[in-house]
Amino acid sequence: MVTIGVFDGVHRGHRHLIDRAVSIGRERDLPTVLMTFDPHPARVLGIDRDTAALSTIERRAELVAELGIDAICVLRFTPALAALSAHNFAERILSQTLHAEAVVVGANFTFGARGAGNLDTLRDLGERYGFTTAGVGLLEAVDTTTCSSTYTRRCVRTGDLPEATRTLGRPHRVDGYLHCGVLTVAPNTSLPPPGTYTGTVDTHPAVIEVTEHQTLHLHDTTSADEQFRAVSVAFHSQLDLPAPTSII
Repeated sequence: MVTIGVFDGVHRGHRHLIDRAVSIGRERDLPTVLMTFDPHPARVLGIDRDTAALSTIERRAELVAELGIDAICVLRFTPALAALSAHNFAERILSQTLHAEAVVVGANFTFGARGAGNLDTLRDLGERYGFTTAGVGLLEAVDTTTCSSTYTRRCVRTGDLPEATRTLGRPHRVDGYLHCGVLTVAPNTSLPPPGTYTGTVDTHPAVIEVTEHQTLHLHDTTSADEQFRAVSVAFHSQLDLPAPTSII
């Protein structure tokens, strides 16, 4: 059982799709494998789109494991992979490499060079290579806007953290390395606009300052900690007050 997508953020729409995949896997006594891509395909293809990461690959793996996924397959997205035809993708990756017996994707799924393959293409190829195909309808975030990574990134980028939390099903989180109160995150990480925010550092309440240069300064009532360590920061809400001067 294979489900395919970028799954950045593992938002509510992704969970809707994953739940269906896990259910089919269990019905058919098959392990459920989630296939994702890194880096984001749009970055490799030069598509003008916001691809700021809502989650690291490691965080993605943690989240989908909690939903019942048995294994995660990370495909390095390269120009060579992008050039594979839909037929070759199904044959080489789904059939020969993963030995898929069932595939579950979103209703708007496209694949193969120039996105030439769609759900109907996948169904036809599945008949040839011995796997069934199920399409899952998209979940709406609000009105007619689908619950998507694009919508979630826009919420984070514009500072609408309550809506980002609703779409994700949890507060937006970034992972990085903390040293003397300054958090370093990977380039192209999805961050809210410059400002001061309430949130948590790991499980501890904190005030988070996002600067114009997209660096994060973390504040609480403890003394400065010079240890270099990995931490997770979750954003809750924006503050109008200036950040305090004492830092982690």
